[in-house]
Parts: sequence; C-alpha cells; structure tokens
Amino acid sequence: MLNRIRNKFIPTQGMGEEVDNIYTFLPPPGTIIDEATDEEMEKAAELEIRHCALMRLQDMNIQFDGSSYKELLKEFQDFEADSCKFWRNVASRISVPYEWPIRIDHANGPIYLGNGLYEEDTEEKEG
Repeated sequence: MLNRIRNKFIPTQGMGEEVDNIYTFLPPPGTIIDEATDEEMEKAAELEIRHCALMRLQDMNIQFDGSSYKELLKEFQDFEADSCKFWRNVASRISVPYEWPIRIDHANGPIYLGNGLYEEDTEEKEG
C-alpha cells in the first residue's frame, strides 16, 4: 500500500487499509518511531537553543524601535524557515506526515511523538 505525502508516493509499513486522515494512525505521545542521525541530533539541539533564546527574548516585553524590530523579525523568520525545512526533511526520511508532532531527543537520538495534538483531548476530559 502507498500513502501520498507531499505529492510523493511513500510505502507505508503495517497498514492494511487506505487512510484519508493522517491522524488516524497517530501513535500515543512518547512512542519512539525511529532513530536520528548524528547530523539531525546536532541540528535539533541548535534549533532548540535558538527557540529558547527567542522565547526568552519575547517574554522580556522589551520595547523595540523600527530597525530593531525588523532585525528581530528577520531572526524569527529565519528560525521558522530553518525549523520547517529541518522537520520536513526528518518527516520525509522516516515517512511520517509533517503535521505529526515529532521530536528528537538530541542527547540520545530517538525520534518520538510529542504531545502537541493530545493537549486538547486532555483539557476536554479534565474539564
């Protein structure tokens, strides 16, 4: 069976039926789905550092002038572009949909499912 992801046909593993919804077979959070390469681990660590730095800067509520704002906006855009490109490549290599919340343990190497999509379900059950 073949799944169509980003206009490419990629063989799927262990699926006996065609899927119209990419979240139908989403494993639970924490499920290890593959191993990262050394390069992927380094890039994931770099992106995590940039993300944390930008989030801390954002939390400071600093006032910026026009030129500082443009520089900071460019930095955010560059980060998002680098991050999207990296995660698209990882998702493509391991043949999972880009929309799945995959994460890399950049210290040990496993690629696993984060819990981004399950937060809404948890909140609804608790409320």
